[in-house]
Amino acid sequence: MSPIKAARAQWLPVAAGALCTAALTLLLGLGLKRAAELQSASAALQLASELTTRPDYIHSELTLVQRGLETQTWIGEPVRAVEQAARASSESLRALQASVREAGLGDDPSVMQPLETASERWSPLARRLPAVTGATLTGLYADTAAGSQLTPAGRDLKATVDSLLEKEAARSDAMSGAFAQVAAELRRTVADFGRAQRTLLLAGTALAAVLLGMMLYFALRARRAAATAASAQRQVDDIFATVREGLFLIDRDLRIGAAHSASLRSLLRSEAPAGAMLEDLLRPLVDDKTLQAATRFLGLMWKDKVNEELIDSVNPLSQIEVHFPRPQGGRDTRFLSFSFRRVRAKDHDETSDAVLGTVADVTDRVLLTQELEQVRAEHESQAAMLLQVMKVEPAQLEAFLGAVDAACRRANAMLTAPGMSQDDLRRKLNGVFRELHALKGEGTALGLGTISTRIHGMEEILTELRSHQELAGTDFVPLVVRLDELLNHAGAISQMQQRVASVRPQLAELQAPPPDVGVPAATTSGGAGAATPRAPERGAALEAVLRQITREVSAAVLREVRLVTEGLGKIPPVYASVVKDICIQMIRNSICHGIELPEERAIAGKARGGTIRVVFNDQGTDDYGLTVEDDGRGLDYEQILDKALRDGLLKPEQAMQLDRASVFRLIFQPGFSTSPTVTEHAGRGVGLDVVSSMIRERGGRIGVSTAPGQYTRFKILLPKKPAQQGPAQTAA
Repeated sequence: MSPIKAARAQWLPVAAGALCTAALTLLLGLGLKRAAELQSASAALQLASELTTRPDYIHSELTLVQRGLETQTWIGEPVRAVEQAARASSESLRALQASVREAGLGDDPSVMQPLETASERWSPLARRLPAVTGATLTGLYADTAAGSQLTPAGRDLKATVDSLLEKEAARSDAMSGAFAQVAAELRRTVADFGRAQRTLLLAGTALAAVLLGMMLYFALRARRAAATAASAQRQVDDIFATVREGLFLIDRDLRIGAAHSASLRSLLRSEAPAGAMLEDLLRPLVDDKTLQAATRFLGLMWKDKVNEELIDSVNPLSQIEVHFPRPQGGRDTRFLSFSFRRVRAKDHDETSDAVLGTVADVTDRVLLTQELEQVRAEHESQAAMLLQVMKVEPAQLEAFLGAVDAACRRANAMLTAPGMSQDDLRRKLNGVFRELHALKGEGTALGLGTISTRIHGMEEILTELRSHQELAGTDFVPLVVRLDELLNHAGAISQMQQRVASVRPQLAELQAPPPDVGVPAATTSGGAGAATPRAPERGAALEAVLRQITREVSAAVLREVRLVTEGLGKIPPVYASVVKDICIQMIRNSICHGIELPEERAIAGKARGGTIRVVFNDQGTDDYGLTVEDDGRGLDYEQILDKALRDGLLKPEQAMQLDRASVFRLIFQPGFSTSPTVTEHAGRGVGLDVVSSMIRERGGRIGVSTAPGQYTRFKILLPKKPAQQGPAQTAA
């Protein structure tokens, strides 16, 4: 049976029953109304019958009063009878008029005309009767020699009674006739009302019999339908008890329906999910962000214009990791997958008020996928390491890996050093930040992406810790784990380098020209007994590194940059490493903060490509000089001051007293950056802090000069005799 026919079959007994009930109710209402009218008409008939004889009764009592006055006897009894009859007649007349109106006969002229005639005849009589009923009954007679005679009062009363009997006799007859006519019409009306009432009762009885028959018929059909529904329900229960997935329905309030598969209880670890809010069941399993996203997603399921297939791709519950406590302790990690589909009617596209939810345990599939991903990642990592090792000069790679090892050990030493006060923890954080940031720059310059990516992840942790109001020693535990992983990765690269080094001679032999070509033997670098690279070679190697970092960073931030170097071959060996690190940080800083976008430079009338100039020279007897200059936007005094005030580095009263040089020195503070966003190359406020720290440790000085829209120049002086730890000297 189609849903439409099933709906019709379901609503047919309801409609028929409702129709019969409405008709029966109408008949009952009409019957009650007719019964009330019949009762009022019967009461009116009784009153009219009583009033028909009342004028004759009053006339006879007045006659007794007249005769009593003529015979000088006591007339108190007939006078009281007249008074009572007059009062009863007035009350009966009013009651008759009210009953006639209640019976719905107020517009019936056959009743109302004789009733009005009777009322008109009664009114004059009712006005004159008080002259008799209100008269004083003492002093009506006087005894004389001739016998008892009427006194003047008695004569007046007799004259009044005589006048009433004479003048009202005809009116009394007419009044009695009018009341008799009213009674006759009411008798006919009562008979009509009785017949109508019997008709209504018969119709109601017949309709009740029809309704009873319908109830019996539909009860029989309902019993058969219930048996069919029970059979279908048993089949549904069998399905729900068999399927491994958790099936359930949710309404618009996200409440789970009463029907659900047995697996739902075990999958969600809930004994009674029926009637519970889906949000309450998910809250212990997912975080608040995922829960809010799931609530918003499910809200879309009831919007008619939303494409169900499209929104399914953004289902936040398509795969979630959940943790259930184990009875014996610990937690059981499972992966669940939820899917949702609108419940639609079969013959049309209108959505109903329910969504079908399905939840399945996909732990085995996820673990297998993760295992495959891990294997693939390991293979890719091995391939990436091999490519990195092949691209980097062995000596440079060996030196960098040594720097990684040393920096990680220094960072570990900082983290494990005594001191748990907030100042100590902040110093540890900034120190580790400087060590890692310097490594990331050189790793990027050498093309060692796997190293740079890992350091970038650690910088994310450090940035998060820097935002904490209060630090604790345990906050650094994830960082220690990452440092250990970085050391292991650097060790893996070192092992890969050794394996590559073992096959380099064979590769060189395969690529070497025949012996008779006479090519002179090349001088190798690195390894035992290798010659120390000459200054021009060191300068060329450093220039290659700096050009590589320039290309990498400018491409990442969409700048066009040209690097110009001078005097790099004059760098003494003692400063080779530190100058390299300083230049890497300064070039990254210039590209990210100084050099404008090509479009901005064109608008400002500049060449689309910016220029960074790096110059190293001998300043005389005491110092070496290193200058890094760019032709970018220059330092923004107002922007630096505003950022320092917002970060709490300055108070307003302090800012009012600072000169421009002091404001520019703020860019060397740990964590200070004017970049609105954090990227791999800028925004953490570490680069210039690293530079300042390296220069300070060697007893050097750094100064900055700038012109808005024209240039920024950093002048660094390094003593020819480096200090182990020099005082902080920053000039402007």
